[in-house]
Amino acid sequence: FLFFVKNLRQEGRSEHPQASTQEPDSNSKIITPQPPGSVPSPERGSDFTSNIMNFGRQMSKRLSENDGPPPGSGALVEAIDNEKDDDIVTGGGIELTTRTGHARLKDVIDIPEEDILREINREFPKADTLPNAYAVIQTCLSSPEGGKYEGAGYSVGDWVEIQGPDTKWRLATVRRIIKQAPDEWDWNDEDNIGKEPNWEFYYNCGEQRMLEEEYLRSPKEGLMRIFGRRPWVWQSYALLRYENFVRFQANHENDFDEVDAQEYARQLWTEWLENERNGDFKAVYDDVGEIGQQELLEHILSPFIDIDDVTETENGTWDFDDENISAFTYLAVLGTGALIPLICLTMQIAIPLLLFQNAKAGRLGLPGSHEGSGYEAIDSILTCSPGTYSNFGDDSTDQAGFNTRNGKIMSTLVVIFYLFQVVPDTMHSFFNTAGTADTSYSKIMSMRKMVWDQGDDYIGQMIGYKLDLYMNTVFECFLYSLNLFIIYNTNDILDVILNALAIEFVHQLDEGFRASSWWDGNDRAIQAGVVELIIQKTLSLNMLKDYKRFAKWIGEDEEKVKAACGGEGECLYNRKLALSDNENVEFMNGDEAWEWRCAEAAKKLGRKFAIEEYEKPFSYFGFEGKLYEVLTGRNDLAYFNKLESFRVWSRWEQVLFMAAIPGKETWDEGAKEELEKVESNLETTFANHNVIAGTSPMWAFTVEVFEVLTFLYTWRSVKTCFKNKNYVAMVFRLLDGSFNWLCYFFQLAFPFLTLFLLGYFAKCY
Repeated sequence: FLFFVKNLRQEGRSEHPQASTQEPDSNSKIITPQPPGSVPSPERGSDFTSNIMNFGRQMSKRLSENDGPPPGSGALVEAIDNEKDDDIVTGGGIELTTRTGHARLKDVIDIPEEDILREINREFPKADTLPNAYAVIQTCLSSPEGGKYEGAGYSVGDWVEIQGPDTKWRLATVRRIIKQAPDEWDWNDEDNIGKEPNWEFYYNCGEQRMLEEEYLRSPKEGLMRIFGRRPWVWQSYALLRYENFVRFQANHENDFDEVDAQEYARQLWTEWLENERNGDFKAVYDDVGEIGQQELLEHILSPFIDIDDVTETENGTWDFDDENISAFTYLAVLGTGALIPLICLTMQIAIPLLLFQNAKAGRLGLPGSHEGSGYEAIDSILTCSPGTYSNFGDDSTDQAGFNTRNGKIMSTLVVIFYLFQVVPDTMHSFFNTAGTADTSYSKIMSMRKMVWDQGDDYIGQMIGYKLDLYMNTVFECFLYSLNLFIIYNTNDILDVILNALAIEFVHQLDEGFRASSWWDGNDRAIQAGVVELIIQKTLSLNMLKDYKRFAKWIGEDEEKVKAACGGEGECLYNRKLALSDNENVEFMNGDEAWEWRCAEAAKKLGRKFAIEEYEKPFSYFGFEGKLYEVLTGRNDLAYFNKLESFRVWSRWEQVLFMAAIPGKETWDEGAKEELEKVESNLETTFANHNVIAGTSPMWAFTVEVFEVLTFLYTWRSVKTCFKNKNYVAMVFRLLDGSFNWLCYFFQLAFPFLTLFLLGYFAKCY
């Protein structure tokens, strides 16, 4: 298991989807660290970083005690180790590389030891260093250094947020910048002599290496301290506007696959920014300058950038042909289309039970068996006495039966195969399903987990998510354990093979349904579901329903927010008002008003095709959505209509400009001393900063396993649902907690069970 975890960590570092697979070559140029003089550069590192520093100290001590560096070198290490950020000279990094990226030996030899120690200390800081408020603010406002950094978006030592393979953004430090010529650049080309290429920059941040700049952004914590919460209120509004605008209608200009989400959002941003009621924000926005403006806009548009990445099937990073996406995944994402998953679940439970019942009779009729007891196989397992139950085998006939040499060899070889093939596969599937691997399926599961943790999912989504999770983790272990039980009770080698094939059939049943051409042949349904999931995970739906939580979030008086919400406690959630506001031209732009008026005219004329052109249709995945509409008259389960009740545009107009804007004196240079005292820790954690796991998805996964096994995860989920007043979800999570514990425990115990059976089969078969 430890070997497997080690490999996963290495795999996560080397196969990051946003990281270039190229290693620095002759075109590469390593840029050594140069943190800004007043900005703390270290990040709370991993145990690996801490061990490196401890190892360095121990080696320094040993060298100073023997024939190493002269006396005083240990004091030098200690002095540099304790060096404060204010003592670091900006621009004092070591420049070694030539035009082609190779260091000169003479230059390396001439470098003082003090400079090398300082470089290592900057790139691999002490593990107990935490980001402070001043550091995260400076990343949002300061321009990258020139010189070696010319053209790079960030500097070494900047605190940034990086997007991991699980789509989560995490706070980390830029440790190193790699300056690399493009692949097509040829240094030996005569036309390139004396010229500089268009350098490409890659970043080492936290535990991630060779990250492209598009997967870095300024810290949310710093931006909120400068601009307040108002831009994020707009972000929620813009996402609801986008969901209302797009449709699930192939070959239509407003189809979700055709609309440029970023361009749509930028138009809304410009309208909001220039609104006369937004004058106080516009003043701060203009004052921070182009860099601060660009960093804010890039951050606020992140969900729209992710949406475009999903819909750009040719150039995007998503692969919806991922074989792990199953029928249960569709239910987990869309919340509808439950019929096939339920049929699938029934078959995947019934077939193994039938095989188990048949396997129990495997030793019936053998001399010495307790025929008629119904527990012959169980008795044999408990007593491990094959002689009592199996006297058929005869090694002279090469029959691989019970209690024969060939039979024992065959069964033992099967267990060995399980130990070295099936066990790693199940563990990798566990890691993948948990949402921390580098696959499209894992990204989906990661986003589903975010929505689950927020308590914002619907009942259909909850059922689908847990079925998908269990059927791809503990159910696999159960199936393979059952197969070993069947092998133990099978007296014919052909039956062993056939039963193994039956198990594989059961295992792949849910993925098989999804792979059918009639299911979702062009992947439009799952694409639309993932776009909806991005919106759902970005919005805090339960917070938008509660005026008290919303008021606390934006830092305004509760009564003022309640008055803006019409005196209702549900605040930005009201179905009746949403239906009325959505047909009010005062809350539409010109294009929307034109389409609405044309749709109304088409209805009066009875022009079916005109109605389909101008009015957003309600499309469903599965039959229950349409049935729900027929029975209730509601279309909440349609594509891009699940958030219909949040479209209370009249109330959004009131709260869009309500959040207070921080004064400049709270974040400029005059507040530096106070801001440096504000650190991210377990009590007051900065946005997107994981104090325990850092930037490693693997460590985040390890922490999750620990929390599940100690019921901390269940307790937190129950508290979230209670705070959201979602009592149905709270009961669901209580029941899920115990089952979740059993699943994680059995998943972790499966390798040890297989190892035990290796010796058991050799003795007892």
